[in-house]
Amino acid sequence: MNITIFLGAGASAAENLPIQNELFSQYFKYILPKNKNARMNKELAKFFKDLFFIDVINEDVENINFPTFEEVLGVLDLAEQKGESFKNYKSEDSYNDNNTSISYIRQSLIMLTAYALNNATSGSNNYHQLLLSNLIKDDMLKNTTFISANYDIHIDNAIANLYDERNFPVMLNYGIDFSNFNFSKNSWQRPVEQMINLYKIHGSLNWLYCPICNSITLTPFEGGIMRIIENIKQAKCLNCGELTVPIIVPPTYFKNMSNVFLSTVWNKSERVLRESDVLVFCGYSFPEADMHIKYLLKRVQTSRLKENLKVIVVNNHSKKRNSLREKEKNRYERFLGKDVIYTKYSFEEFANNPKKVIDLVK
Repeated sequence: MNITIFLGAGASAAENLPIQNELFSQYFKYILPKNKNARMNKELAKFFKDLFFIDVINEDVENINFPTFEEVLGVLDLAEQKGESFKNYKSEDSYNDNNTSISYIRQSLIMLTAYALNNATSGSNNYHQLLLSNLIKDDMLKNTTFISANYDIHIDNAIANLYDERNFPVMLNYGIDFSNFNFSKNSWQRPVEQMINLYKIHGSLNWLYCPICNSITLTPFEGGIMRIIENIKQAKCLNCGELTVPIIVPPTYFKNMSNVFLSTVWNKSERVLRESDVLVFCGYSFPEADMHIKYLLKRVQTSRLKENLKVIVVNNHSKKRNSLREKEKNRYERFLGKDVIYTKYSFEEFANNPKKVIDLVK
């Protein structure tokens, strides 16, 4: 049986990472106060005050009703698409020092996301490791592919840490070629059979993209995006030495998937889903904004030569209200069909016994 496990934000939340609607409060409460005078922090504080009338410096952050990420990025993306501006925020860089470019604020919001995730409990990787251990125990891991919509590197590190040249020579494969492969001194080698495929469809904290030579560098076991702010000299391209930028697709209604490496990842995700027997959604609520994922799934559903893809949803937690569960179940069934197996299991329970959940399709 070929298995695909799709990891959403709920899987990362099990490792104490903030979910999307907590990112602003986490950042402005714990990270901004450490360096209020940094340009990015000053500009973000001004931006929230100007556009959303929120004073992140003087107000009690815990009691602020922040707009969603989709709302904040959505208005910025629309302004850029329409070539329009907000007062003091121009759609293009301006020679007027009193104006901040919308693209700078947008990039700062992406870095805010990276900071909030990178500064969360990085050592907590228990459930991802537990899931892999149990998949190995049940002899299922080698037939399993992971697709992740998350930027964090919990599942990456859990897979990479499995490698043992003598006893378990299975390598992590992201499905793309990194500059690292061309440098023998680098610790990250090109994966060879046998591989565990991990396709990160929204980018990753450990990917650094060079727009000059169109290459990508991997920073193994490290959220390398942080180098761009904290140690810019360490964020240079391995091939040409120019500065790199993040590959992070933020949560917005207008997702840009044009990057060549992301396109490759999406193509491989579609291919593996065509060959999968069962797809397990973990910690994913099937949000309205993720139209790209819905498009991918509908393409797969309507063009498979094999029998219909079996879909299992694992997205419960102890504080989840029944009304939310019903709405979520309806979203899945409305789009994917009534055969979706919507369970009451949490990601933690799935990690503890994946076979029990996957056997539901039999």
